[in-house]
Amino acid sequence: MPPSKGSKGCWTCKERKIACDRQSPRCRICLGSGRECKGYGMRLSWPRKDDRKRFLVATSRKRSNRSISLMAEFVNVFFSDIERLHDILDPSVKLTRISVLPRLTRNPGWMPFPLADAEANLFSYYQNIVSPVLTSVNNPLVRNLLIRMSFSDGTPAAFAIIYSIFALASIHLMDRSGAQMYKSKAINAIRASAAQRDELRRIVAVNLLAMFETLVTTDTPPGWTRCICFSKTASIATCDLDQPHTGDLALVLDWVYYFDVLSKFSVLHYDRREQCALDCAKREHLMVAAMNSPDMTNIVPTLGCSLEVWGTISSLINTMLNMQEDDDPHTEALNRLERRLKYAEQDIKVEELDSNSLDKMQQTRDIAELYRLAALIYLNRAGYNTAISNPALQTITESAFAILDKLHTCERTFPLFIVSCEARTDVQRATVLRLMNTTRTRFAATNIMRVHGYVERFWALDELDVGRDTEYADKVTAVLSSREAIPVFA
Repeated sequence: MPPSKGSKGCWTCKERKIACDRQSPRCRICLGSGRECKGYGMRLSWPRKDDRKRFLVATSRKRSNRSISLMAEFVNVFFSDIERLHDILDPSVKLTRISVLPRLTRNPGWMPFPLADAEANLFSYYQNIVSPVLTSVNNPLVRNLLIRMSFSDGTPAAFAIIYSIFALASIHLMDRSGAQMYKSKAINAIRASAAQRDELRRIVAVNLLAMFETLVTTDTPPGWTRCICFSKTASIATCDLDQPHTGDLALVLDWVYYFDVLSKFSVLHYDRREQCALDCAKREHLMVAAMNSPDMTNIVPTLGCSLEVWGTISSLINTMLNMQEDDDPHTEALNRLERRLKYAEQDIKVEELDSNSLDKMQQTRDIAELYRLAALIYLNRAGYNTAISNPALQTITESAFAILDKLHTCERTFPLFIVSCEARTDVQRATVLRLMNTTRTRFAATNIMRVHGYVERFWALDELDVGRDTEYADKVTAVLSSREAIPVFA
């Protein structure tokens, strides 16, 4: 049977403008010339730019030579503008609408009170410059909490937080007179808020003032420990510590607990401590409250480690305080704490992290592990009085220095101090000094400089004690008591 023929030539022959043999499904002319036969079916086509046979031709859009301004401003059209136009076009509509529809009120402004230009600049400076370099408030949860508490209303408690923020920003800008003025205003606002029973915001304001005290000078006055003792006492009196807490209350309690343990360590190793500071340090209510948390193994951004590790450090310092008073070695208690530290787990809740925290996940894990290793070092050196030649202690110390060697910065001054004191080789000490220098350029320089001084004094004392006649705990106390003010780890 001969092949069928199409009624018209193929598209390939048509484009070549030659006769087609119209063989189906492919013409022989195309096959013979090695060309692809485009067949006989319908096909869509668009006008060419130079096609004069058609009315419609393709045209390209002409782009304007004018560049769009990067500072373009937009005019917003509101529903009230549409109503106003309708009222002009048909006055009867206005009368009907007024008689039927209630008048909609505008949403209130997000700030219950205005800030002067200078104060608005201070608040912006705190948010963008100061808070990222302060260890305990540089996580998004605490920063958002401070904004909500500051601008939720115009009460004295809210002003206490705002004035404390202004004081922090001012001292960071080297404006000491302005910083002291805002500190005084914050204290007055805290006193004025006592009648309103707004304890949570008062605690937050005092925590900010405690941070302010650490930045005033490297020799921090005793106001630091007094602020922390106030926050601790207020937390014990206000919160039900026998049950687990969530939300803002849990966040504030973790913050107070962080300062409590650091100040407790300072009180332990300061030979001119006040009795009231010692009594406050011995109160264990916050540690008991933390043990009720359902998330003991999660790394808490405010602490830098898990509540399990932080609670063990707190218990260890309490044990050391007891050893100072009763000369009991407390071996069983130390053994329990050592087991807790050896098997402590520290996890990260990925779903609660923001994009910046996700990028720093490995550093977060390293810092948390550094806390655990530092606690084991301190337990062995201060609790057991273990010799530096002990193989188990050397293994722990080497693991800690392996972490320091990886880190670019380490703003957590407590574990940094404990581990750095164990540096005995030039390589280890170079690692410590490199880490402190890079951290000082990124975080609050005053806190790092303070710890830098403590570490160098410990190294000097350790080098002079050739016969190892002085116990580790006594050396730490001598170093941390070398200045007039109580030592600070913020």
